[in-house]
Amino acid sequence: MSKNRPSFEKKELALSGSPYFYLPVEFPVYTIEVSHREEIDGDLLQSALDRTIQRMPYLSDTLAIDHGAVYYAKDPLPMEAAHAPQLRAVGGSETNYHMLDLTWDGNKTWFSMFHGFCDGQGINAFLESVLYHYYCLKDGVEYDHAGIRTNQTRMTEAETFEPCSKMYEVSPDFKMPERREQAAPYHLPEIVRNPDGDVREHGFHLPSDALMRFVKENNTSPSVMIAMLVGEAVERVHPDADAPIQANIPVSIRRMLGCEETFKNCSSRVMLPVSGTPLDALPFAQRATQLRGVLKQQMNPDLFRFVYNRMGVMYRERMEKAADYREEISKPAAFMGTVHDTYYVDYIGSLHKTDYADRILDVRFLCKPAASNTLHLNIIEHNGQFCITCLACSDIASLADALEQAMKEHGLPVQRTPEQRFALPMTAWREGIC
Repeated sequence: MSKNRPSFEKKELALSGSPYFYLPVEFPVYTIEVSHREEIDGDLLQSALDRTIQRMPYLSDTLAIDHGAVYYAKDPLPMEAAHAPQLRAVGGSETNYHMLDLTWDGNKTWFSMFHGFCDGQGINAFLESVLYHYYCLKDGVEYDHAGIRTNQTRMTEAETFEPCSKMYEVSPDFKMPERREQAAPYHLPEIVRNPDGDVREHGFHLPSDALMRFVKENNTSPSVMIAMLVGEAVERVHPDADAPIQANIPVSIRRMLGCEETFKNCSSRVMLPVSGTPLDALPFAQRATQLRGVLKQQMNPDLFRFVYNRMGVMYRERMEKAADYREEISKPAAFMGTVHDTYYVDYIGSLHKTDYADRILDVRFLCKPAASNTLHLNIIEHNGQFCITCLACSDIASLADALEQAMKEHGLPVQRTPEQRFALPMTAWREGIC
């Protein structure tokens, strides 16, 4: 990549990471913070990391730039579980050019990634494997590994499949829906662009059984329900909102593309019109059911296969025709201008249930809100509770207060966590290139 960076043996084109590769600036790391009941044993953690990489060697790969194209590449340098009080800049010399990182201090472990290398499912596989091996080593027990990639199973080619590398079969009668003109969604006035500011986090914990019971009573899904509750919070704080309130919900489309096992980026998004439609006139429960239907209507496999067919061709063409990487990143980046609507609801799902789950006190997903000017929610279920965090780079205390009140008024036994702030280092995968 540059005279300051070793040469690495190229593998396949990293097509699915294209939106992140050609940004005009480096991208902040994406991190999962895990709090444990006991202090971390660094030697055991390193052994657990070694076993994980032995099982999934592709997680220790790096990225290489050849002219304007980006490739996965073999990285023979050691991958280290670093004892450090703060996060490291993933992808550069500090992490031996690896795109994933494991850092620990006290009773906390941090798993970080560059989002162009993999997505949330990829880093979850990394995290769950390391934790599995760590607690097996620590306790001298071979725990049940159901659903977790461990050294008791073999790697398959499906785990490294590139979603943008093939053309998908689309039903002959499928037609791409026409984009309808619609009013711009409501933008929260308290969310202001602050690219250099710390991220402010307001967290909530809900017992899984209580939330799921509420979800089932209203015949909907967790992501829809949480989006509706946030919508109620917005309406409480901004009763004079003059535009529709709309949630943006990212979704993994692995099953639709037949690549359930890949660690690489494989996602899209759907829009949920929380307000501003005829559904507003319905009672809460009926609206929850109808909004779930709206979500399902957008989950047409043909639609996503059609989109990925176009994206794959576009990404490959850009990489194969580009001659100079620095010239490529000087071009306008559409990803920077992506509109994330009123708020962004990332329902990450559940970690696998394990016999050592109660040894883990908390799991936090730390990321920079898109372009730093949107309200971002992360939702994860672990050990019998949902953890919901609201993230922004500006003051959102009034929205968090309103969300807490909305949940309580619906009878949900929510527990609020203290406001926290954090800063994320930029990735360094282009170290020395520009």
